[in-house]
Amino acid sequence: MVKPVILRFEPISEGEIKRPVDKQAVLRAISAALAKVSGQEVAQIQSAFLERERIGNTSLTSGIVIPHAVLNGRQSPILGIFNYPQGIQGWEDLDGHPITHVLAILMGKAGITEQEADDIKHFFMALALPNFLQKISDTKQSQATIAVIKQQLEEK
Repeated sequence: MVKPVILRFEPISEGEIKRPVDKQAVLRAISAALAKVSGQEVAQIQSAFLERERIGNTSLTSGIVIPHAVLNGRQSPILGIFNYPQGIQGWEDLDGHPITHVLAILMGKAGITEQEADDIKHFFMALALPNFLQKISDTKQSQATIAVIKQQLEEK
């Protein structure tokens, strides 16, 4: 059954990242891009990402990381997608390989709808499916990554 996904996807272009391309530069650029589309403050988003990163590693395998920023109040979930095939300096996955794909989640603590919660839940469940991380890892551009994720989520 194909079910429409209401989770919003936001591709982040490589041109938005200041050199060197390291973890801090990527989180800054993703925070700025998500602030533009969400109406939230860049500093608030970046602070939430950094706070979550201090709590623990958000890296998976296959060069993928899923940093997330949870803000006070209502914020519909947005998934910021950034691909960098060369590998982000100083950021490694659980197998010690450079991070090449950032799937950054921005959402609020309050007012999440049932559909939004369902989409987020299915996204996290999909990350545990055999070969899904590899399919994401095989993509070279953010739009291709978004297509792979949407296809998986629509196959609920």
